[in-house]
Amino acid sequence: MPVGYKHSAAARAKMSATHKARMTPEIRAKLSAAHKGVHPTPETRAKMTASQKGRHHTPETRARMSAATRLQMTPEHRARLSAAAKRRPPITPETRAKMSAARKGRKLTPEHCTKMSAAHRGLKHTPEARAKISAGHKGEKNPNWLGGISFAPYAWAFNNELKAEVRRRDGHKCQLCGVPQVECKRLLDIHHIDYDKTNSDPVNLVALCMSCHRRTGANRLYWRAYFAETERSE
Repeated sequence: MPVGYKHSAAARAKMSATHKARMTPEIRAKLSAAHKGVHPTPETRAKMTASQKGRHHTPETRARMSAATRLQMTPEHRARLSAAAKRRPPITPETRAKMSAARKGRKLTPEHCTKMSAAHRGLKHTPEARAKISAGHKGEKNPNWLGGISFAPYAWAFNNELKAEVRRRDGHKCQLCGVPQVECKRLLDIHHIDYDKTNSDPVNLVALCMSCHRRTGANRLYWRAYFAETERSE
């Protein structure tokens, strides 16, 4: 077939109908068995990746693929996929690093974000799923685990008077988003910049709204550097 040649829509439809008629359950089973345990070589994978670069499915093709997947995903099919995924070896640190590097700099389009938001509306985790998620983030399993320092008591000097003084010093505004305390309908939280609950030096304290205070629970190295830089600039 000449390079660049494309079948007509009618020809594609005929080929698709013929293919579907021939793909009996027995043939599907034979094809599946023939491919089990077969893995492409690194050279083949590289060729496959190169051949797919720059190629994008049309919206119509995406819609057809999505509809076909929904029709084929029976409960039995989902159970088989789940069992197959459980048999796979865990992702290695090297693979995780490669996946992370491949995603850096990639941003979802507003349309993509809207579609993802619409697809997840109304979806709720079951009580069992909630319990598993909660158990997976407790204690040492949590990425922010620092040896249990959150259970340590605050210093005796970290009292209501000191908190009120820090809020007055910061103008009763959140030092991240700038929202006034009166709009929060509650007192601003007082955050320890170095995350040391025993260090109650006012220089180590900053007033934050509840939302921003939660944000500082993750990426702690970043927030320590952020507030340190803010202090130097002042």
